[in-house]
Amino acid sequence: MEGLDHKNIIIFGATGFIGQYLTNTLANTGARLIIHGKTYEKVNELYQSTSSKNDNIISFCSDVLSEKFYLELFKTVSSHFDHIDVMINLIGKFNGLKSITDLSHRDWNDLMEINFSCYWRIIKELNSIMGGKKKTKIIFLTNKKIEKGKAYHHALGLSKSCLCSLVNILNDEKKKIGLESILIEAEQLNIGITSLLKGQNFFKNKDLDTIIKKIMEKL
Repeated sequence: MEGLDHKNIIIFGATGFIGQYLTNTLANTGARLIIHGKTYEKVNELYQSTSSKNDNIISFCSDVLSEKFYLELFKTVSSHFDHIDVMINLIGKFNGLKSITDLSHRDWNDLMEINFSCYWRIIKELNSIMGGKKKTKIIFLTNKKIEKGKAYHHALGLSKSCLCSLVNILNDEKKKIGLESILIEAEQLNIGITSLLKGQNFFKNKDLDTIIKKIMEKL
């Protein structure tokens, strides 16, 4: 796609259902990519399937629940990018429909960390190579029905609501210095977000195409 050649783009959660599709799309644009996933096996599989299209792809794996991830994050990214043009955060977890009081304390903490807190932590660690004259776009996905508080979506709903506030705060504080945060509405997430984890075909190709098109239009 015109305009993305040589852009520095990092995708967190690239090995998820949407992330894989997006990575394959961006691999054809000439952009420089850093792709992240939780496990080596999945990250390597995605890297092997896309590196033949683009020789400017770097991959790394790490668990956002690990302190080591944040201790090494800046060094890992800055060794390849001196500036981030686009950050796309697709990290997420949903462990099934449950009443909000049926989660264990650990489940609650992990879900809030994965679906919200890690977004802030990543931005904090990479803040010094974002924004400025070159500008940076940070892209997240949301779903308004879940965001407003949908029954049995427990910590995910709260996380999406918090994410909306985070985006508003970031834009109020940072947009004037070249950092723009963008929330993309993905109506399709409402049909079964567990498909992102299990790889089940809840999404049809046209649904994925719609989400990817919305992301690409913002780059």
